[in-house]
Amino acid sequence: MTITKKASRASRADIVPPALVAHQVAGHIALDFCNTAGEHLADEPQEFLLDWESFLRWSTQIALIGPKSYFDLLSSPEPIGKIVQLREVIYRVGLAFALGRRVSKHDVRFIRGCADVPRPKIEFRNDVPRWCPDPVHASEQLCGVLAGEALSLFCSPRVGRIGVCAGGKCGWLFLDESRGKRRRWCDMKDCGSRAKARRYYETHKQPALLERSWNAR
Repeated sequence: MTITKKASRASRADIVPPALVAHQVAGHIALDFCNTAGEHLADEPQEFLLDWESFLRWSTQIALIGPKSYFDLLSSPEPIGKIVQLREVIYRVGLAFALGRRVSKHDVRFIRGCADVPRPKIEFRNDVPRWCPDPVHASEQLCGVLAGEALSLFCSPRVGRIGVCAGGKCGWLFLDESRGKRRRWCDMKDCGSRAKARRYYETHKQPALLERSWNAR
């Protein structure tokens, strides 16, 4: 009984904080990485990767690493600047593909440079493999995995499926797997519902204004 109680206490202590860093709506890990900034087309996007902990929590939430690695790496914090820089470069390339613009060769070379590092070890937890970065090189190794995922997408036929949310300054990227590439929103529950509400308002605003004007005569 004593052993069971100790194991139970240990397991409760190993629960990763549940607060969501960013919604996973992109359909690809590299694009979900791009979407760790809100209103990405705004002059000052909202930053979700505020520190090393939030990056590790996001990495756990998308199953890039497991809970054990989250706690192991949390005790060896690293600067977040290079990670955010890589995200912005991947975002620029993804956005260029989505909008049919010229892709920067310099940006692609930067991503390739980040990808050209040894990959982390792999651990199995309940028969499920997860990356297990070395605490000394965790940032570099995880950036290498994310950069590799981005290059695999950009150099594949699926690159033509990259879309960008039409919701104002949202700018979130996604893989449009719909027939005829008709997807417009990052999420119908978010930007899609707001656009629907705006259309409803615009449709009903003018008749209401005319009616009030006529009744005021």
